[in-house]
Amino acid sequence: MKRWGLTLGSFICCGLVAVGMLLQLTVGPVRWDAMAWPANIIVLAVLLLGITSMHLLRKKVRLFRWMATLQAGIPAMVACAMLTVLMGVTRQIPSGHQPMEPIGITSMLTFWPFVLSYTWLVVLVGMVCMTRLVQPSLQSIPFLLNHLGLFIALVAGTLGAADMQDLRMVVQEGKTEWRAVDAQHRVHQLPIAIELHDFSMELHESSLAPKSYSSAVTVYTKRGSSVNDTIRVNKPLAVHGWKIYQYSYDEARGQESDISVFELVRDPWLPYVYIGIFMMLAGALSIFIGKKW
Repeated sequence: MKRWGLTLGSFICCGLVAVGMLLQLTVGPVRWDAMAWPANIIVLAVLLLGITSMHLLRKKVRLFRWMATLQAGIPAMVACAMLTVLMGVTRQIPSGHQPMEPIGITSMLTFWPFVLSYTWLVVLVGMVCMTRLVQPSLQSIPFLLNHLGLFIALVAGTLGAADMQDLRMVVQEGKTEWRAVDAQHRVHQLPIAIELHDFSMELHESSLAPKSYSSAVTVYTKRGSSVNDTIRVNKPLAVHGWKIYQYSYDEARGQESDISVFELVRDPWLPYVYIGIFMMLAGALSIFIGKKW
């Protein structure tokens, strides 16, 4: 297995970055909207089937055995860490906007080298998990929690990105609105509606600038249920998988505004990301407890 060591892992990572740059310059950024439901479920099924098949063939194919080793994982983790640091030190543009430079590093989530590197890491983590799942033991529980949690968090966060919705809804007092627009100003008919009863604003006594503002609303669903509540800044209302934030108002009228602007966010894959994170935390805690014992 020596010849399948760190050198091969580094070569594969460099090759993925090179292929990613070629794709970035020829076909453009990754289009996550093409991965929306049900395409993401199909991709997930293919990914799991591929990892399972490679695991079953590991005794016949040396490369597959190598993919479950530390020698394969270290270069992949280094490559992903370097690209993540690059994302942290560059100003990232909002989702749905074009990169501010020709390469695409200002939109790392649609940057092909970034996506391919993390995909490779996910496959390697999946291979490692399979080796422990087929031979479970008490000693392998912390290892499985950490690695399986990482796998779930990465897959759910990546494949679920296309299903996330971040919309704006403008509602006038006394009116009920079922429609909202996205960052590209496309209109979406929603399964929930907001009726605005009253918009109120609290001002600072010294400067008369807005201190806080809120909206008394009724939220309706197509299932026939309704919720009466007050939505305040930084205190969203959660209804049937949607989080509704107080976003803005008619700034020209200020305190006399009869319009409220809401931000509606829906991320159906987020609970699975949290499950993965909690599994990693549980794995770290179990390692700590095991060392204490």
